[in-house]
Amino acid sequence: MGMGMGMGMGMGMGMGMGMGMGMGMGMAFGATPPELGFRPLTLQYQLGPNTDPSFPDGLLPTASWKDRVGPWDPDVRCLLYLTEFIRETDWDTIAADIATDRPELLDWQQNKPNYAAFVSSEIRQLQQLMQTDRERYMAEIVTQHDNAPGYWVSLMAVNNEQHYNTVVVMNLAVRIGQIVAAFYKDYYERPRPSFVCPGLLPAFGPPAHASFPSGHSLQSWLMSLFLEEAAPAYRDELYWLAERVAFNRERAGVHYESDTKAGRFIAGKCKAKIMASCPDIKRLFTEAANEWS
Repeated sequence: MGMGMGMGMGMGMGMGMGMGMGMGMGMAFGATPPELGFRPLTLQYQLGPNTDPSFPDGLLPTASWKDRVGPWDPDVRCLLYLTEFIRETDWDTIAADIATDRPELLDWQQNKPNYAAFVSSEIRQLQQLMQTDRERYMAEIVTQHDNAPGYWVSLMAVNNEQHYNTVVVMNLAVRIGQIVAAFYKDYYERPRPSFVCPGLLPAFGPPAHASFPSGHSLQSWLMSLFLEEAAPAYRDELYWLAERVAFNRERAGVHYESDTKAGRFIAGKCKAKIMASCPDIKRLFTEAANEWS
C-alpha cells in the first residue's frame, strides 16, 4: 500500500503508505499546508549604526495568541481517532473470523489437502489477466499503486474547505488499513504470485511484503465503507471503485484473488468493530455526514 497522493488543494494527501496506497495528505508530522510551504529569507544580524532591524522583533498582543493551534492537518488529526481504534477494538482477532466464516480463503496454506491445486487455479487466473487486461489497464494500475485515494477524491469532488472531516475519514481509512494489513501480512506470510510463478513478470515490484491480504483491497474497502457513512447516496459508486482498485492488483500480477477477497472481509470486520466500540470515530462519521447533507 505505499497510498502519496498530492491532492493540490491544501490537503496534501501524500501519506506514502508503504503498502502501495499513499495519500499525499501532508505526511503526518510534517503536516505543512502547501500554502505555507518553503520560502527563504536572508537576514543580516550584524547591523550598522542607525540601521533598521532585520526582522520585526515585537510580540503580538496576548489576545492574538488564542486559538492559533489549528485547523489540524487532516492526516495528523486522524491519528487521534486511530488510537481509539487500536485501543477499543479487538481487530487483531479477525484471523479467527476468517477461519470460521471464510475458511476457503485460506485454502492456499500448505496444511490444506488440495493447496497446490488451489494455488495453481489462482495462478491460471492471473496468467489470463496478464494476457487480456494488464497492458490495457497499466496506466491506471501504476497510478493507483501510490495514489489511489485521488480516485475517491475525484469521484466525490472532495475539497478541503467544504469537506475537512471527510478528508480526516479518508486518512483514517488509510492509516487503519496500513496497520491492519501489515499485521496480517506478517501473520500469514504468503508468498507473492510472481514468487510462485516467475513468468507473471509484474511490471513493478512485487511490493516487499507478504501477499495475504491485499493491502489495496483492505484500504479501498475501508475507504468506501467509511465514506458510505458520510455520503450514503454514493454507496454503489464507492463499492464499484473499491472493487476496481482491488482487482487492478490482480491485473498487475501482484495479488491472488483470495488476497483481494480477504482484504474486503477484514475491512468489513474492522468497520463492524468500530461501529460497536468506537464512539469518537462514529462521531467523526456524523460530522463528515453533515458536510454532505
